[in-house]
Amino acid sequence: MKKIGLLLCLSIVFNLDCVFAQSGRTIVMSPEIRVIERKHEIPSLQMELIQHFLNRPKIVTPDEIEDMGYIVANAEDSLFVTQGSKIYVRNLYDAEKGKKYAIIQLGQAYSNPVEDSEEVLAYEGVYLGESIVEKLGDTTVLDVTSAIREIGLGARLIPVDKRGFPEDFYLHSPKSLKEAYIIALLDGTLSIGKYQIVVINKGIGDGIEKGHVLAIEKSTRLIEDKISEEKVTIPEQRVGKLLVFKAFEQISYALVTKAEKPINQFDIVTIP
Repeated sequence: MKKIGLLLCLSIVFNLDCVFAQSGRTIVMSPEIRVIERKHEIPSLQMELIQHFLNRPKIVTPDEIEDMGYIVANAEDSLFVTQGSKIYVRNLYDAEKGKKYAIIQLGQAYSNPVEDSEEVLAYEGVYLGESIVEKLGDTTVLDVTSAIREIGLGARLIPVDKRGFPEDFYLHSPKSLKEAYIIALLDGTLSIGKYQIVVINKGIGDGIEKGHVLAIEKSTRLIEDKISEEKVTIPEQRVGKLLVFKAFEQISYALVTKAEKPINQFDIVTIP
């Protein structure tokens, strides 16, 4: 789906008033205004998808994990809890009575594919449910208000962000971008298409910001020429576009706005 914005441009032709006689006639030339209609394609965010990922984080950074509360026990002293249970949480220093928290468990680790180090850029955050603060203390008491999976001890809590995403953000692209790749596909499949979410290995520290439009390319590949039996390199191929909608320090969420071929993990991200 695309929204087509119509930009009306007023093109004013400034001609100095000019009076001259020709064949006995007097001709007066004055400024004229012409209205020119121009069409500009604006990528359309599917707001329900974006808000879903803002409210239910599927990626968490190591810095975020350090500040997250975690479940140490529950009122039933059971291995798992479900909706309606009370949980006891530590490390929830920003808690306020009535504040809502998403409950997640850490999943797959995502590393930078261009570096030899094993530094983890982010972890998959598997959404389990939500809770609300009932009582404050060193061990904070929360009520589990929803649970779509079993919630166990050690699960992490992150504040629920109900802020909307502005639709009038400024579309632009970075001036430079090096060694950028898609490091995660957030629907659990091997390839995705248009209007699905990816994570790239660049963030605020690399100059990436909300509203950046980026291109997706397939890397070069080596094939065999069946006629000459030689190895031939197929050049990089542009296959789609991304729109960044949330940037962290080292990674960013982006929406696939165009996909001419299936998009895969480790596809190249570059400037359009």
